Amino acid sequence: MSARSLWRGITAQFSTKSLVLIPIAVGINLIGGTLSSTLKLPLFLDMIGTTVIACLSGPWVAALCGLLTNIFLALVANPVYLPYALSSVLCGLVIGYMVKAGLFKRIWGAILVWLACALVNTVTASLITVLVYGGATGVNGTSVLTAALVVAVKNIVISVLSSSMLENLIDKGITVLIAYVIVRRIPKRFLSQYALDGSDDQADLDDLDDLDEDEDEDEREAVGASSQKSSVQPVKVDVAAESDRGSSTGAPANLDHDRAQRSER
Repeated sequence: MSARSLWRGITAQFSTKSLVLIPIAVGINLIGGTLSSTLKLPLFLDMIGTTVIACLSGPWVAALCGLLTNIFLALVANPVYLPYALSSVLCGLVIGYMVKAGLFKRIWGAILVWLACALVNTVTASLITVLVYGGATGVNGTSVLTAALVVAVKNIVISVLSSSMLENLIDKGITVLIAYVIVRRIPKRFLSQYALDGSDDQADLDDLDDLDEDEDEDEREAVGASSQKSSVQPVKVDVAAESDRGSSTGAPANLDHDRAQRSER
């Protein structure tokens, strides 16, 4: 795949409807993330909108949604969220490409999406937590679990990885489950206008679109035929009127003929 075709595929995902959905998805993420940060829950809940828009608009739209979410969370909730934008972007890409591969059609595919997202987020978030914040951020309740594990195992990396894996399995499980339910409730007519490549539902939707196009074409042909038929009106000839007209035009000719005969005589 060339760079031009790759860029063309990325820009094609940012349709007008996708641009409308991005603020909605970011708003959903902000509600979940702010609620989790305020209540100090051992969860993030800031990727529900990203997962939904990954299913509807594609991976790169989801990546942008994740980036914007962390930027706004850093502004309104806690600046600690900003470096974790990398995790949100990578998770958006992973979920989006797995959805495009057709893995979100069935519940087992959604489980694979959940595990992959949890793994990616665990690795990236743990590295950021250790390298940037020294092992703890204090944003949510996970820091308490991390501190307990540090006391137990005496290893900051293992402690952060363990607490992050436990947190992400629960958090991303809730996220994927909610997104799966939401996507399944959206009408297929709406889903057909977004990137859901490689799914049986999309093939059925394409067939329905072709059927609608055929019906529209038949309707246009019927309307055109009726308009053409109405424009061509039959010309009715009044035989009696024509005969009268003929007789009236023929009378002067007969008179002239009689006059000529009389003059000869």
